[in-house]
Amino acid sequence: MNAPMKIVAKSKLSEWRGLDRINLVVHGMNCIWREQEKDDVGIDGEIELCRPRFDGDGAIATGKIVKVQSKSGTSFVIRDGEEGFASPVTEKDLLYWRGVNVPVIYVVFHPDDDTLYWKDIQAYLRDNPNSLKAPHRIEFSKADDRFDQDAYPALLALCEAAPERVSTEVGETLFTNLLRIERRPEKVWIAPVLPQKQFGFHDRLTGIIPPYVYKGGLLHTLSDPTDRETAFATVIDAGGVEEIDLEEWIAQGPEYENDLARLMNGLIHRHLRGIGLSYVKRPRRYFYNRGLAVDAPIQRRWTSGRTGRTQVRTVAKHYEYGKLKFFRHQALDYGFERYGDLWAIAINPQLMFTTDGTRPWEGDAARSYAISARVEEYNDAYLNNILFWAHQMSGGHERFELRIGGLAVAEASGIPITAEAAFSIQSNGAVPRKRPKGE
Repeated sequence: MNAPMKIVAKSKLSEWRGLDRINLVVHGMNCIWREQEKDDVGIDGEIELCRPRFDGDGAIATGKIVKVQSKSGTSFVIRDGEEGFASPVTEKDLLYWRGVNVPVIYVVFHPDDDTLYWKDIQAYLRDNPNSLKAPHRIEFSKADDRFDQDAYPALLALCEAAPERVSTEVGETLFTNLLRIERRPEKVWIAPVLPQKQFGFHDRLTGIIPPYVYKGGLLHTLSDPTDRETAFATVIDAGGVEEIDLEEWIAQGPEYENDLARLMNGLIHRHLRGIGLSYVKRPRRYFYNRGLAVDAPIQRRWTSGRTGRTQVRTVAKHYEYGKLKFFRHQALDYGFERYGDLWAIAINPQLMFTTDGTRPWEGDAARSYAISARVEEYNDAYLNNILFWAHQMSGGHERFELRIGGLAVAEASGIPITAEAAFSIQSNGAVPRKRPKGE
């Protein structure tokens, strides 16, 4: 009986051959090659450029980094001719490389020529804007684009021309994901629940149910429980209702901090449902789906609190890839946060995938697609997601109310809390500001 065999694919052998050749070339430049071994989503390694020492004994590491994406094999060489060839890429790759804040080169090992060729990918995209249109490919010149030891001066010039990643000359406005609670609830109502209504208390509630905490036969809530418009009026002893100042209520013990979070999260939940978001418990997501259909995506108009630009965003859309059919939703999770005297709503942008616009899409394929979609979101995209949801929650206003029925219980800022830094990270889409003299 033959023993089972582990097979090494031909494509894998070609890939290794290309990486080995890059290693030899970089070491021939007396530079450092670091192959990336984990979480490779578009970068295979990096080159740290070195300068020769004056005494000729070794080299000096410069800290100048060039990221490398390599491809190897005939499948990455098309339209091959005596003068040049093209290499197919994806739009996702191009957008990813364009967003990297250090130089990125694309290196192809041409097996028939037994030669490496390279391109400064960010310069290529600047010089060839049509490369972002299909069919996506990168053109190589066999005479000018050889990647060998003679490429060292060009790599060095590439790093010298790149902007410093951290600038101490220009400050930066940093956005958090926190919306400040500008006006807090003032009171908590405590009401005894009728003995005959205590068993299965929550199941007895019908109609409008304000946020509440129920423990020890007592109901704690942020609005008057005797209000006949709410579900509480018929289950409490109205004669035993007590009003207490919120700060005094919190000061009763550490467990009341958790109770406060439950009440505030319930208040925010009511607000999100009130602006038209659907909700599922697992995973906890708020998302748009009203009017959604296979041929009818949902779009929302919004204005960025960072740039002031008004634009339209698709927040729910149907996708079909072979046998896979699903809806993808821009989604939200949140949490009430308290840091000393600061109360805030933490915005946590998410993605939601459903089978029919409502039911979560589950399974390995769904998890794989969710991970790949998340990988594509960089700092700018994540910040825009925060600003989008801040705009949706506030309706575009500087402040918005958190209400129970007709009562405004609290008020929150519609603009995330910001901070001013004395430095800035370049090429990250942040809001720069000139540093005052002497700062």
